[in-house]
Amino acid sequence: MTNHPQLTESGIRAWTDPGSFGRGQGYYRASHIITPRRQERILKACCIGSRPEPYYVEVTLAQRGIASGDCSCPVGAAGHCKHAVALLLTWLHDPDAFTTVEDMETPLKRRSKAELLVIVRRMLDRYPDLEQVLELPIVTAAEDAPPVDADFIRRQADRAFAGTSYDDWEAAYDVAQRLLELVRIGDDYAEIERWEDAATIYRIVMEETLEGYGMVHDEGGTLHEVVHRCVVGLETCLSVTEDSSRRQVLLEALFDVIRWDLDFGGIDMGYRAPGVILEQATPEEKRQVARWVRDALSGESSWSRERYGGFLLRLEEAWMDDEAFLQICRQTGRREDLIERLLALGRVDEAAAAAREARDCVLIRLADLFVAQGHDQLAESLIRERMAAGFDTRLVEWLKEWALERGDREEALTLTEKLFWRGPGLRGYQELRTLARPMERWDDLRAAILSRLAEEERDRLLIEIYLEEGEVDRALKTLKEMRETSRWRWRSDRLSVDVARAAEAERPREAIRLYGEAVNELIARRGRENYAVAATYLSRVRDLCWRLDEESTWEDYITQLRDSNPRLRALKDELHKAGLIS
Repeated sequence: MTNHPQLTESGIRAWTDPGSFGRGQGYYRASHIITPRRQERILKACCIGSRPEPYYVEVTLAQRGIASGDCSCPVGAAGHCKHAVALLLTWLHDPDAFTTVEDMETPLKRRSKAELLVIVRRMLDRYPDLEQVLELPIVTAAEDAPPVDADFIRRQADRAFAGTSYDDWEAAYDVAQRLLELVRIGDDYAEIERWEDAATIYRIVMEETLEGYGMVHDEGGTLHEVVHRCVVGLETCLSVTEDSSRRQVLLEALFDVIRWDLDFGGIDMGYRAPGVILEQATPEEKRQVARWVRDALSGESSWSRERYGGFLLRLEEAWMDDEAFLQICRQTGRREDLIERLLALGRVDEAAAAAREARDCVLIRLADLFVAQGHDQLAESLIRERMAAGFDTRLVEWLKEWALERGDREEALTLTEKLFWRGPGLRGYQELRTLARPMERWDDLRAAILSRLAEEERDRLLIEIYLEEGEVDRALKTLKEMRETSRWRWRSDRLSVDVARAAEAERPREAIRLYGEAVNELIARRGRENYAVAATYLSRVRDLCWRLDEESTWEDYITQLRDSNPRLRALKDELHKAGLIS
């Protein structure tokens, strides 16, 4: 390749995320890339990482930029990891370090059978696990491919979990890679239209993955991907299979993943399975699946019953009458579906009775159903009835929004004030102001709010309000009073800094004092991160001293600070980085 693909550091940054780029840059600078090789537009290398064994990383370049990447690390399946970044930066800055190699097939084709056997033996000596690969079927043409041995596939899938530990957070990735090798063999059988063999592999791999799921920590979702690939494979097999007995086996496998997911708590394992059944099952097959659903309902939790109920409604919607629909809704707790159908049938009293039995959070959604069907007053009545039994902010929020929608600003203001005092905050204060000003009620309401906040010693909120409204002197006064009482805590230093920033324009000396207090607290806590923050505040102090034409004051201040902390090397490093000391 005489013309190298055009690659830039900004292009690498854009291709990955900031965290991976920064860590990859560190790996590059630490020379973690070893044995870099170039094969046409493909860059290959090993990268020293957190494991004892280096990761294998590969990136394919486009004429401009990066085409794709892959890495053996747990997060590198898409190739955008820190190891790939280190490889790309090595290529960008040191292309001469790469050895040019031929593509894999060219040198292998030149070898004799005896030489290939020696190569295979050497590979097995270095990586004994590869011996399993020799046992896997090789699929080339339909007439040559051996029939699938279901027991063998099951043993291979089970072996993928051997020796794993839930405490090993990277084990799931290794397990998934072994299982995906089997899935790809299923894909090979599907490619030559050996559908039954392909389906056998997909079904067994999915079963074994679900069986072993709890043995590893799958935070990255790699085993989800295995099951998803199996579901997609079964979907293809089902679409071309006409034999009824074989179709039933496929449908059972798809239903098993649905049942497993609900039993596990609903983690979207095999999330496509319900849709595949609904799209591809015949009416008679849907009746059969519906019977499986009814059998599964026995003894299930209310949460699972509700989800089974939703699936059942879709399975039987083509032949189900209204009463059957309502019965399933009642049996499975599908309250929203129940009320929506009752309202559509004009059975409003029954719908209202069902809504009264719902929890608060559900009642809010149900009220919207009543409004959508033109039963506004009934919706409001249901919410007010529930509020009489106890205060729930969600119910008050609904009434407030409803009052605004119908233009009742007086009611909306009353409800907003109730919500504010349940959890006073700046946003609620701002909302009250927005509502009260057009009604010429704000001045009196504001005075009452500030007075009550002061009585309840809500100093932080008072200061936030004063700062938001530009009353710097009142913020300074309240902060001073707060710091003189037991209500002050060191975690409040951020509040002092907010006040200091606001005071810079009109009260620069007060700002300097507050920044200084925050700096002292940060230094007392120790730690490089605290020192770095302290340095940013000191930069503000310096700028303010210069603005006041008091450079000598600044020099005295920084000298005193340095002299009073002679052993804090990390502090001096941060001050030096910020240009505050030489």
